[in-house]
Amino acid sequence: MKKRIVVLGGTGRIGNKISEIAIKRGYEVVCLGRSASVENTPLGAIPFQGNVTDINTILEAIKGADVIILALSIPRKSNSPFASVIGPLDLHSSSMRLLLNALENTDTKRIIKISAQGVGDSRNRTGILFRILINISNLRFAFKDHERADNMLKKSDLDWTIIRPPILKDDILNQKIRGGESLVTRSNTSISRTDLAQWAVDIVDNSEWFRRCITVSVE
Repeated sequence: MKKRIVVLGGTGRIGNKISEIAIKRGYEVVCLGRSASVENTPLGAIPFQGNVTDINTILEAIKGADVIILALSIPRKSNSPFASVIGPLDLHSSSMRLLLNALENTDTKRIIKISAQGVGDSRNRTGILFRILINISNLRFAFKDHERADNMLKKSDLDWTIIRPPILKDDILNQKIRGGESLVTRSNTSISRTDLAQWAVDIVDNSEWFRRCITVSVE
């Protein structure tokens, strides 16, 4: 029987990539998103339309899940870091709280969360210019809430992995990714969404990465 992966934020740019790659690797994939449909999810995915801040949606979406991957982002009006935030400022922490509660009576243990380099204790391991940008732009809201959600997950007894990538690009580079708790990145360090998605799927069943908060970068 195929393992089932549920991707929260499966219609977003990174969630869509993760879903596509997981399907190619032989997983059954459920894409949860507010606008999830057969038109905006990869071929072969199971679209599940709903809000990740609704407990009934979470409970229904994660039924039968072997793995849950959180690929959520707090939306802004544009890609500019200074663009106005149009989503809930507590999206990461509120959805994490609901998810952890929903998982209490299930057998699902494997959780992967896409966070960001510069969140929490990785802040001082990124470039000074990037730190300044976080402080003065609307990125600060997402980074603060990522930290709250990351801390909740760390306190759980689940087989979690938190992945903190630097700047994400849409380029398909096929570069080798390295991960570690103490990696240092520069203000302009970037990796492609495709490479990050491949690495996230690679570690799904690898216990080496369980209960670790990992910065990723290219070799």
